[in-house]
Amino acid sequence: MFEFVKTLNNNIVLAYDENHNEVVLFGTGIGFNRRKGDMVSESSVSKLFINDSNKRLAPMVQNLSEDIVSATEEIIQYGSRILEKQLHASILIILADHLYFAVERAKKGQNVNNPLQWEVPHLYPREYEIGVKGVNIIEERLQVKLPPQEASFIALHFVNAQFESQDMSDTLKITEIISRILDIVSYHFQLILDENSLYYSRFIVHLRYFIIRQETHMKDTIGLNDEDLLETVKTRYKKSYQCAIKIAKYLFDAYSWEVSKDEIIYLLLHIERITNITNK
Repeated sequence: MFEFVKTLNNNIVLAYDENHNEVVLFGTGIGFNRRKGDMVSESSVSKLFINDSNKRLAPMVQNLSEDIVSATEEIIQYGSRILEKQLHASILIILADHLYFAVERAKKGQNVNNPLQWEVPHLYPREYEIGVKGVNIIEERLQVKLPPQEASFIALHFVNAQFESQDMSDTLKITEIISRILDIVSYHFQLILDENSLYYSRFIVHLRYFIIRQETHMKDTIGLNDEDLLETVKTRYKKSYQCAIKIAKYLFDAYSWEVSKDEIIYLLLHIERITNITNK
């Protein structure tokens, strides 16, 4: 059983579980005609989100209107279709909270600069498409025009929601590192990378997980451990190998990360593919 706290809309409520942990409950009609302190049976719940962060949910949902929550749900449904992925349940509350403050700022004519405004559309084109759609949904549902840079902020929430144990600061850090790595590749080969190529998209995905492995010290889980292979690709793809070493040096200098030989091999193979397709 759960103790009801607040209705977000008819299908979503904030509640406490038996250990008095904050949870968000999802279920058809679960929020209809509820009063604070009412008990909610588990049979009414189709999905729940347990708050495992240090931030309390109650202050975050206190100001959320049903209009904001419904618009956020619509954006998330659109995003799930575009990404074809199951998103972390926390995105509903976190994105709704972000949009509430974005709407309030827009009403007052206040803008917040996004330092990654340029990087986001280039690194996360599908998520950015969701962000653009989100800005349009807010305007249609709430009659509030958000500034264009909000599309990038919304996009980053969708990037974040695809990873189980990340907060937004991790996503911002990953985005900055990916951007710097792409700069290193472009400068090393003196070319503009083809952002529309499949190899570019695969490289971005590889870099995301590569950086997460570096951050979480999961460096020995790839399983190549092949000195002969390294020597072969190092000789065959000399320029890409040199570029991968530059990337490893940047990561060591900036973050004290030591890049394994396995990771060097994967990096140089991705670099070789992406620079070859760009040169054609």
